[in-house]
Amino acid sequence: MKKIISTIALSVVCGFAFGQNSALYKAQALKEKGQLQEAAAILAEAVQNPKTTKFADMYNTAAEVQTMIFYPELQKAGNGLPFDTLTFVNSLDKAIMFYTKSHEYDVAPDKKGKVAPKFLESNKGRIKSMLDYYNYAAVFMNQCHDADKSMELFKKYLSLPKNPVFSKQETDSIYASKHSAYSQTAFNLAVLNYQQKKWDEALVYVDEALKDTNGTHDLYVIKMQAFQAKNDSASWLKTLKEAVARTENENFMQNLLFYYVNKNAVAEADEMANEMVKANSDSKAAWYMKGCVELNLKKNYAAARECFEKALALDPDYVEANVNMTYAYTNEIVALKNSGAFKYIGRNITMKDKANYEKELKEVKSFYEKAMPYMEKVRSLVPDKPKIWVYSLQMIYDNLLMKEKKAEMDQIIEGI
Repeated sequence: MKKIISTIALSVVCGFAFGQNSALYKAQALKEKGQLQEAAAILAEAVQNPKTTKFADMYNTAAEVQTMIFYPELQKAGNGLPFDTLTFVNSLDKAIMFYTKSHEYDVAPDKKGKVAPKFLESNKGRIKSMLDYYNYAAVFMNQCHDADKSMELFKKYLSLPKNPVFSKQETDSIYASKHSAYSQTAFNLAVLNYQQKKWDEALVYVDEALKDTNGTHDLYVIKMQAFQAKNDSASWLKTLKEAVARTENENFMQNLLFYYVNKNAVAEADEMANEMVKANSDSKAAWYMKGCVELNLKKNYAAARECFEKALALDPDYVEANVNMTYAYTNEIVALKNSGAFKYIGRNITMKDKANYEKELKEVKSFYEKAMPYMEKVRSLVPDKPKIWVYSLQMIYDNLLMKEKKAEMDQIIEGI
């Protein structure tokens, strides 16, 4: 499972607001002296006073004070120094909230219905400069093993571009410019919800993250296990099919095949494979899946080989297709033997039957001869994974009376 990640490039813009009544003057003076907590306390009391009318000013100043409290912790974090995580998180949260409130009051019509914003650009600029900080705060809280707070902050990071200080065009532009970062955050939220077995929430963020191409394997694992936990087998199967089509991952393909083989659902499997090929005839995985259905469920070995040939035409080094091309030959000859197709092989014969015996033997060998280059190709592709090829090559060499080659395989098997 991928870990939650974040690349932190820290920067901050601190600003100052001018006081316009006694509380503002007092707060401003304290702020200038660096007495930030005292300034914050005065402003918190002032905005609760029913006589206060300068809410846009008050909240803007309160936001500036919180930004100044936040800044030293941000700077320490950026320099890799110990910092107060809770102060980082709480002051950031308050700053964003106060800038937002300042904006709301700033753009509200006055008694005459007029709008004369004073802090529009500064509030917008401050929030825009702080867009990434919720992401950092979420990562820090996750490192402190507070998953709930981490999820809360990741959600705020995702929603911050929708803040009313931004126009729709600006919101869309932010999301577009930071697409990868927001996709990663959706991934993070999917993982955190999955770890807490919050299946519905995990599914929401999985689908959001799957709009991107990164981490698709892990996301599909989360999605499948969430549906499995919810006992939603139909959605589980739909997700597995989608995972196969999108990732072409061998494990997903094997799981899907196992599902159909275990149920002996030949018609369903055939429909699935045909749909994959129809959807993308240039997909090696689609042809591979169709070949596996022909091979393992329909037992149509010739049709299976045609499918694997198409997969190999797209990727000659496709290990799984080479392996199964081998099986499409060796399994057919075993099936022919078991069906009684050969009247002389495996029986005591007379001189009279020798010609027929040789003819059948030649036919049998032809299957192994055709299978051999595919499995030898597999050996050359994955020489460090002998379990994939050694047993098949041992059987092939034995049937072709290639004693030295078979002895080599015997020796490799002994060492496994």
